[in-house]
Amino acid sequence: MESDFDYIPPVWPEEPGKQQKQMHFNFQADDLPAAVDEAIRLGATKTAAQYGGAQFVTLLDPEGHPFCLCRK
Repeated sequence: MESDFDYIPPVWPEEPGKQQKQMHFNFQADDLPAAVDEAIRLGATKTAAQYGGAQFVTLLDPEGHPFCLCRK
């Protein structure tokens, strides 16, 4: 697939002068640890910077877009 621009993944946490996220989704999960494990199994990666404590986990999809899995 060809594109007329070079894709630059967003940086998380955001940094001045770097590509910012385009959108951020929050998904609720009944079992947060199981949901995180499943997301990682499907290709997500857990970010080094975590700000949610026990309430949410920030991950990156395979293209680098951040999203959160949140305790329901």
